[in-house]
Amino acid sequence: MATSTSVNNKLDCKLLTSNLYYRSSHLSRSTYFFDRFSTHLTRDSLQFNLYPQIVSPHSTRITSLDIDNTSESRFLLCGSQDCTISVYDLSALGSDHHLNPDLATLDCSKRNNEHHLQWKHKNRFRPIARSQRNFAGENHLDPLFVPYGHSHSITQVQWYPVDTGVFLSSDTMGNILLWDTNTFTPVSCVKKTLMDSSMNVANPCAIASMDLPKLTNSTHLLLAIGSIQSGRSRHCEHGSASSSRLHIDDRVVYLCDIKSGSMTHQLSGHGMGGISCVQWSPVHDYILASGSRDGTIKLWDIRKSGSTACIVTLDRENKTKNEVYFSSIQQGSNDDGNNTPTITRMKKRRKKASIVGPGDYSQVECSSYTQSHAGPLSSLKFTPDGNYIVSASPTDGLKLWDVQSGKQFGTLLPTRYLGPSASCPNPLDRMQRTVPMQITQPGSFKSATIWIGGKNTKLFGYAIHGDGGKPNKVLSGHLDGVSAIASQDSHGRLFSGGKDGMVLGFGNKNEFQPDVGEAELNSLRGI
Repeated sequence: MATSTSVNNKLDCKLLTSNLYYRSSHLSRSTYFFDRFSTHLTRDSLQFNLYPQIVSPHSTRITSLDIDNTSESRFLLCGSQDCTISVYDLSALGSDHHLNPDLATLDCSKRNNEHHLQWKHKNRFRPIARSQRNFAGENHLDPLFVPYGHSHSITQVQWYPVDTGVFLSSDTMGNILLWDTNTFTPVSCVKKTLMDSSMNVANPCAIASMDLPKLTNSTHLLLAIGSIQSGRSRHCEHGSASSSRLHIDDRVVYLCDIKSGSMTHQLSGHGMGGISCVQWSPVHDYILASGSRDGTIKLWDIRKSGSTACIVTLDRENKTKNEVYFSSIQQGSNDDGNNTPTITRMKKRRKKASIVGPGDYSQVECSSYTQSHAGPLSSLKFTPDGNYIVSASPTDGLKLWDVQSGKQFGTLLPTRYLGPSASCPNPLDRMQRTVPMQITQPGSFKSATIWIGGKNTKLFGYAIHGDGGKPNKVLSGHLDGVSAIASQDSHGRLFSGGKDGMVLGFGNKNEFQPDVGEAELNSLRGI
């Protein structure tokens, strides 16, 4: 074995031995032992590995990655700016050794280290299928027309929650395609485009984000859709006489039934700018979180109707509705001049404040008074236990919100996430419109790690409880900025896509090291 590999193995054994000693001596709880060891495997020992090697056929930006963690945790979806989608099989059946045995045999016959080259081909993965780019035809406005691919840049790809035979994809022209994985062809299309009365396209409504419930026993399969219009649409909406003919609003979160392709819900309340991110709660399938470019984050209960569906707007100043109501009550006075309000008056005001009609959006559309971030939202994620939300904005970085039921519901926690150095306090670039984010949690909440694509082609990993503010792990390997992140939870791996068109894998530093010396390993690397 190589010297560095032996040292790493000794450190891993030392960590395991010390934790087992404290656990057997009842000096630590079982959850603490599991959290510490799993964090070491999934974050502290994570590094860029030459293998598994993902051979990317894309030459442009990788816009979205997704792994079927709720099913087999085996297949990787990759969407690109070149309007195509590729899928990888990360098991042994998807390697070059299994799919291209003739290529592996030819490569081994040219060199002497046949054993090592066979190992190399067993850990190299190429796409098992790739979609075709569709050039817009004459029937692209027909609502029943299903194209054979996307004609514009892919914005997001996502697996069907319980079956890898189906996945969804969206693009910047407002098309959402439902794919049959076996034939790798679209079987249904949902169009979300601005049209005027003559059915001419006024302007596309780009799909910025979409999400399906992750629960396997979910009571519904409604697709949440957030969209953003371009400047020409907004100008037409405000300054043109035909603005009333437009039936798509980027301030509204739409819920779509993917079986019928029809919109079932419209959640109104966000301000101008468009909905940049949506996500369903991993615990409650009726709770939805949405973030807008107006700087607000709202939580919705889809069982309610109208304006009552918005249960809270997260406030960075931690002024909840109860605190606002309490402060307004303190300003009242009795008839006898006393500043303390009577119980009767408090009951009347509480009753009056609780009566809100389903069509009254005055308390929902309060973006000018309630702000979650100082700038536009770029990304938000629930933690896997559903108790917290992490949001990101290039203006003021990352924020952690408590969304557990109780008195602290919807409050901003005093946790800071800083850059890797004092000269770089914000880990995000202010010119960064999209922030790729992924949260891994192998154990309890304390073991959760936030992964974001930050400045200078780096991938930052933060302990969710802060841990000093600076990133606990910094990963590198891309030649350009990181644009997509996905995690393979069953193996503790992390995959990232970049603007350079590459897909890189990050895993345990000893997981894919061959049993060779340092000189032989360098020969494999081409050094």
